[in-house]
Amino acid sequence: MSLDSFRNQVLSNSDGEERVEVNQRHLIDKILARYSAEFVVYRELMQNSDDAKSSSVQIIFETANPSTDKHLKDKIVRILFKNNGFAFRTEDWNRLKKIAEGNPDEQKIGAFGVGFYSLFSVCENPFVSSGGQGMAFYWRGDQLFAKRGSIDDTDQAWTTFLMDMREPTEFPNIEEFARFLANSLGFTGNLREVSVYFNSTLVIQLSKKMQEPRLMNIASAFDTYSPQKMFHLTSVDVRGVQLDVKRLIDPLNIITKQWRSPPITNYQTEETSIFLRIASGNLDVKVSSAFSLEMERTTKKKPPNKTTIQMIFSGFDEHNSSGDNNNKISPVFKDLLPYPEQGRIYIGFPTHQTTGCSSHLAARVIPTVERESIDLVDKTLAKYNREMLCLAGILCRILYEDEMSQITRLYNEMIGPNTKVDDESTKSVCEWFENRAAHALRHFTFKQSTPNMQIGNIIELQFFSCSKQSLSVFSTRGVFPISDVRMPNSEMAGFIKKVPLVPKIILEQCDTFFKKAKDTRLIEELTLQDVLIELKNRVLSENELIELLKWWFSYRSKGNAVNQMEFSQFMQLACIGDKSRNLSTIRYFLNPSIVPPDVDVPYEVLPYTISKPLKNQDLEKWFRWSELSLVNWARFIVEKPDLEVSPSFAEKVHNILARSLNNISQNDKEIIRQLFAQKKCIPTKSGMKIPDEAYFQNVNLFPDLPTIQFQKPQSVQNIMQLLGVRKVVELQLIFDRLVSQGNWDHMQLAKYLASISSNLKEIELKRLIVTPIWPKEDLSQSDNHDETNPKPKIHRFVASDLYAPLVLHREFGLPVIDWKGKWARNMQEGKFLIELGLREYPALKKILELAAPPTDPKIRGKALKYFIENFKEKYSKNYNPSEINIAFLPCSDPTIFEKPTGCYINPDCMIMNFKAIHQDLRYQAEQFGVRQHPSRDKLLSRLIEDPPRNENKAKEVFEYLASRQGDFNHSDWNKLVDLRFIPIRSKTQPNEIVLTDPRSCFFKGQEESLNDFFSYIDFGARANKFLQSCGVKDEPSPIEFAELLVKSSHRLWNSIGDNVEKYLNVLRRIAIHFNTISRNSSLIADMKRAPILLAVKKRRSNSERDSTIKMDEEAEHYCLASAKDIFINDDTVYQQVFNPLTVPEEDNMEVLYKKLGCRSLRESVTETVTPIGTMRETTNSGNLQEKIVERARLFYYDLDHPKSEIKKDVEWLKRLKVREINQIETSYLLLTTNETRKESTTCCILPDKWSNSWTLYVTPDPDTLDISQQIVKNIYKSHKWKDISHLNMLLTTQLTSLKRKGYPVDRILRQPKQQRVVEKYEQKMIDQENEESLFHDTMDNNVSPVLSPRIESYVPKLQEMFPDCDPNHIRKLLSKQKNDHLNNVANILVEGDYPKINPKSRQTYKTQQNNDLSTDPVNDDSNKNLGFFEKVKKVKDFIPTLANGSIGTSTSSKPMESSANKDPVHVTPETTRNLRSSLQEGIRTCRSNSGSVIDNQASVKVVDESQTSYCDIIPGHSLHCVGSLHGIELYVPKGADKSEILSLSLGPSLLRFINILKDLVEVFGLAPKAIHIFIDKNSNSIAFNRDRSLFFNLRFFLGLHDEQCKTKPTSDAMTYWYMTFCHELAHNFVHPHNSEHEYYFSSYAENYMSNFLTIMKKREII
Repeated sequence: MSLDSFRNQVLSNSDGEERVEVNQRHLIDKILARYSAEFVVYRELMQNSDDAKSSSVQIIFETANPSTDKHLKDKIVRILFKNNGFAFRTEDWNRLKKIAEGNPDEQKIGAFGVGFYSLFSVCENPFVSSGGQGMAFYWRGDQLFAKRGSIDDTDQAWTTFLMDMREPTEFPNIEEFARFLANSLGFTGNLREVSVYFNSTLVIQLSKKMQEPRLMNIASAFDTYSPQKMFHLTSVDVRGVQLDVKRLIDPLNIITKQWRSPPITNYQTEETSIFLRIASGNLDVKVSSAFSLEMERTTKKKPPNKTTIQMIFSGFDEHNSSGDNNNKISPVFKDLLPYPEQGRIYIGFPTHQTTGCSSHLAARVIPTVERESIDLVDKTLAKYNREMLCLAGILCRILYEDEMSQITRLYNEMIGPNTKVDDESTKSVCEWFENRAAHALRHFTFKQSTPNMQIGNIIELQFFSCSKQSLSVFSTRGVFPISDVRMPNSEMAGFIKKVPLVPKIILEQCDTFFKKAKDTRLIEELTLQDVLIELKNRVLSENELIELLKWWFSYRSKGNAVNQMEFSQFMQLACIGDKSRNLSTIRYFLNPSIVPPDVDVPYEVLPYTISKPLKNQDLEKWFRWSELSLVNWARFIVEKPDLEVSPSFAEKVHNILARSLNNISQNDKEIIRQLFAQKKCIPTKSGMKIPDEAYFQNVNLFPDLPTIQFQKPQSVQNIMQLLGVRKVVELQLIFDRLVSQGNWDHMQLAKYLASISSNLKEIELKRLIVTPIWPKEDLSQSDNHDETNPKPKIHRFVASDLYAPLVLHREFGLPVIDWKGKWARNMQEGKFLIELGLREYPALKKILELAAPPTDPKIRGKALKYFIENFKEKYSKNYNPSEINIAFLPCSDPTIFEKPTGCYINPDCMIMNFKAIHQDLRYQAEQFGVRQHPSRDKLLSRLIEDPPRNENKAKEVFEYLASRQGDFNHSDWNKLVDLRFIPIRSKTQPNEIVLTDPRSCFFKGQEESLNDFFSYIDFGARANKFLQSCGVKDEPSPIEFAELLVKSSHRLWNSIGDNVEKYLNVLRRIAIHFNTISRNSSLIADMKRAPILLAVKKRRSNSERDSTIKMDEEAEHYCLASAKDIFINDDTVYQQVFNPLTVPEEDNMEVLYKKLGCRSLRESVTETVTPIGTMRETTNSGNLQEKIVERARLFYYDLDHPKSEIKKDVEWLKRLKVREINQIETSYLLLTTNETRKESTTCCILPDKWSNSWTLYVTPDPDTLDISQQIVKNIYKSHKWKDISHLNMLLTTQLTSLKRKGYPVDRILRQPKQQRVVEKYEQKMIDQENEESLFHDTMDNNVSPVLSPRIESYVPKLQEMFPDCDPNHIRKLLSKQKNDHLNNVANILVEGDYPKINPKSRQTYKTQQNNDLSTDPVNDDSNKNLGFFEKVKKVKDFIPTLANGSIGTSTSSKPMESSANKDPVHVTPETTRNLRSSLQEGIRTCRSNSGSVIDNQASVKVVDESQTSYCDIIPGHSLHCVGSLHGIELYVPKGADKSEILSLSLGPSLLRFINILKDLVEVFGLAPKAIHIFIDKNSNSIAFNRDRSLFFNLRFFLGLHDEQCKTKPTSDAMTYWYMTFCHELAHNFVHPHNSEHEYYFSSYAENYMSNFLTIMKKREII
């Protein structure tokens, strides 16, 4: 036999079937083992927070002693994770307790449903609170349970995850944890801030700021579809992002093991930022239906119609701007700024998978279970993921090309095509462009991605193939397609400028890219054609030409063939200097040993600067050029004009000729001699001479002979001899020199030089000017001196150091020239001396020095007078007062002199200790640059340096400054406003003068009570005008008043004598300008904390009394208090009850107090109402209820409340029941102080415990105002007293009176016509059902009634369920029903009270009836069109009714206890939590019967919620176990054979029933051993609960559902037995079938409905 046969054999066996069980603890541990990434808990919780649209997250690490633990080494025992997203919904709570279900929202990250369970990696029993609800998880053995209920959470803005650590642990490494958080915050869509606390200390704070997105242009050349058209990129936008971090860092940089030791208060704070760009690509998704179904099967989500991919990257500017002041990027951002390393793929948060490029990718790709890799294994998911990765490649390319277009635009603006790149400023700009382009290219250079290399390959392939255009790259000429750019060649780098090349910076930084580009032939190397293009476009410089020739030699020497045309083009295009001189014109190259390179050479010679680096043999070999010879160079140089005029040029030429003269032939020497013989080419002392007129240097007979002048005469001896230079002096010249010799004194010399001055050359005149020839006049020397004494040595000076021999100069004591005879400036000698520099009058600096101390006063006066008289004529042209540093001007004090900028004309400036010019000079002073007044900056400086120290002086200074305030600018006023220069008397020491600034004082006002708190001044109208401009205000600002109250509120209150109105005036000013004050957050915080607010408290004193009346007199007492101690008096009742401190009754005051933190009295008091006594319906309560119903619509008419303010509508009010109660007690609790009060009231409105209805409880003599107040409180979210009085008027006034006053009573109370139409339709449906039910109105008890065919078909079905019932009795019961015939009759028959037939008759009837029984007692024809949820409701209505006599009870059950007499129960979060816990506990306690015989009633533990007795829960006779199948025990009645349930004919049906029950076991989380199956044809029990063991009757499954469940279970069968389960589980709490049982029954059905639907979907039933 084959293995298939063996398998079929095993499957056909009815025994041995067992359900596979799951150990939840082991399952979670194994899942977490694959979820082992560091900080996985926070990753999952942050993802949940982002999905919940949270903007802020707080992570709080708590130690055992939060108030005292200050060291990070202290162990963490609890972690709180909080987010401010939307609160958990019902589906969120339900999904939270399910493993592997995942989030069905295709826009959310969660797919596998195991993220939350990462919390179990650190804790055992997590707790979640959200929106006033909480869910606790706990273990029972290896099974995980959860309880959910309402909680008293006052801060419902936060969703909190509480994790009590399994083992105390250390606080995570700050840097690593901050890095993880920063990395996680990068791609979050909603999260903007993450804060981490160690106890209450902020350790890490991260925030994200985002700019508005910029829509990017997608060029038409891009193919924006994925390869299989699954995704279409519709648009791309990019935005700037700033991430800021503030974290604690180790202050000592100590080693790792000790960094936790210092207290956390010693840690320093690091604050830094980075800048990123996030590009978002918006995708349309289009997949086939089959693919969508396959995706949904795998991920439990449908593919989205639209999605987004994002790239996070740092542009060049962002990368350089990120970091601290030193551009050092914090290690916190290490992973978020991957450049130049690879980025990672984010699926909500980072994975281990890299992208291949330096950008992060965030996309809704499908990950593997552990969410660290992309799933490329599953066929469907691989296809989806590959398509999306292709879109990532397209997005990368768009971002790269956008960056290139930005660079192109900037390049054209800043550089342009014609800019010289060699310019230093342009070079720096180019380097900036190259670095930016390299940054972009390196960003998108793909490397091998890890761990899966396919990821990077897919993105890279699409990056290059998504556009019709070639990739753009930045070159040496700007941005070009890569096909137009060439790889640089080091041999050609020196001359290739026009051909676009890859710049060196880019090549070095992007070497990986260009290696791949070369291998794939994306880019080419330079060729000869590129060189020719370069030469054609421009002329090369010398250095470039050298590089060109070197390349040419190398290129040719490597064997590269060049045809004649290419060679000719090369020679003609390669130019030197300009295009007229190209290489084809060259014939020679220089030998520097013959002709040095620094002299002129012929046109045909290659410049030595070019040939020097080259080898001569290369020049000869490849161009056939030859060396320039000495004689050829001599032929060229002899024609140069400089040879005869420039001694240095001539000396250079002669040195060159002399150096190589001995190496040339005699013929060449003769040619050279002839060339130079008639040229004045010999430099001599007397100038350039022809060789025949010059003398050798050793001919020194006369000092002025034209001897040759060479630096090294010996080096040119040979060429001088060759050319014919003389070695001896002619006799005639010597004679002429001797005759002309003579002695001259300086007077004669002056006359002689003056006579020939017109013939003197310029160089000779210059020499005379600088030569000390002239003596100074010595007045101390007498005219007659002793002949025997030697003449004193005469000191000689240059002419410019001496003055003309005038009397004034002698009086000034100036050095004059020694002149014998009469002096006149117009004589020839005078003119000549003046031309040489002799001074005619003192220079400006000299005359000023003479006019200033310490010069003799007599000379001083003359000098100043001379200066004034000659100022315009001689000195004004060179006079600049700002440059005069000589104090020559006398001031008002004649002993004081000042320079022009140090004194002033107006004597008023002396008030501020400035110097004023002497009054005799005031009219001439302006021409010397003396100003009328000091400048504004000097006035300001003087005021800063020397402020007035008494009030009188201050008045004078301020009045003077008031006259000059027009000179001050805005900046000056800004300085003055904070400058302490105003003298005031000290408040602590009145005799002491202190200085204050304009901000701190005010002009004297009328409010004298404030004098002790503010500084007031008055220096007179003129002075005050200046001070007002400085910033002195008329009165303190609201901010200053606020600061005053913060610092000295009690002092102020005492100083004004407890004057309420004065204090309120201060508060009113603050209230009016509160928006301005609120900008100062620290001041607002102080105002909230300090006792600055005036509060009111009622003081009551009993005065007069009589026997029946007590009257209270109330007085208002005012005091100061802080905002937290004062309440907004928005509820007069509460105010009267507690009499707290309240806000003065002014609207502005209430607004101010509320902003400062005063709480609403209404919100601060909780009110608990307790009805006492017996609740009853009375005539008064009935009349009141009728009146409320009658006038309900009046209460909602014409009130000042929008619809959003209405809590409960008119229908609620109409349904409000009114009951009378003996007494009603109200308890009030003031939350802030826990102060309680109790008072009696006359009415209250409370919800009913077990139904969705409300009751108005009233005392026998209720107050109508109390009734009105209760109604208003319940129908409006907020109300005022006028609402209560208005409603009270409507409630108490006769309708006729209201009509008489014009109130539209009739129109408001008119009922809608639609109500009558509905009632008519319902009656019609009832009549149709009745007509179909019966053919006859009456029947005889002994005669079977005639039924319609459809109703008759119910008879055999009911007979199968109740085989001992008389069929005629069944027909009678059916004929009496008006609707839902089958269910109603079944409910009646299960009671057991019906006529029975004998077994023989029963057997006879059974053989005659149709075996095709209906499988669904509720699926009659009237229900065929019901949807699934309508059917659930139908069965829910059917099961409890049917169970009254059969399910879980015997025929002797006790009557149900009426709930009418029970006290009302209030539903609270606590009761809801208790209910859910009880339901779970009820399931957990279900157990196996373990084969015990069932022959007596078992006990049931009653939980606290149950307050009633209970009845029998087993059939009326005993059962015993006959075996088991698939772990389910099987039972039959005592005495019956086991074949009744274990027969082969029943085997398939039994298996189908077991499978249904096992699915339901999974729904409720029951242990399979807690359920049992029995068959009893004589029992009416569908199921029962014996001591928490559940038993189900196979007979009812066979009769109702087996036939239709042969293929798979139907929704009707699953629903029927689901409701049966709920019914029996409710018996764990309540025995009888009363309203309490119905409550637990409904609770089970509602709480586990989501699990039930999940199973139905899983089995593909719905």
